[in-house]
Amino acid sequence: MRVFIASSDQMFRLALLLLLESEPGMAVIGVTDRAEGLAALLGISKSEVLLLDYEIDKQELMVGVIDEIHAIDNSPKIVVFSIDPHVETLSTTAGVEVFISKTVPPDALLPKLRELLSARSPE
Repeated sequence: MRVFIASSDQMFRLALLLLLESEPGMAVIGVTDRAEGLAALLGISKSEVLLLDYEIDKQELMVGVIDEIHAIDNSPKIVVFSIDPHVETLSTTAGVEVFISKTVPPDALLPKLRELLSARSPE
């Protein structure tokens, strides 16, 4: 699974990288700390999953960014992280596949990614 990480929080990005580094079948193919231009980066990278920190950019309306991502040909599945529980409803309404609270242990991500991996359509 080709994974792209988008978060302005350096420690959060590092934690995700370390978690996924040793996970068989998963490769982090890109990382950014900005919401601006994210859709273009994803279009070039051909990622299958985007791990998106909802608080990546306080200036950007993330629902709009999610809409831009959905407009990409073969857009990646989106996993949104946030500390704010209200973001789960916003994310689900915007069409993200998975919401994960930043208050749960990091290893809660792996079963969700495995589920996405098993659910993806064969190429």
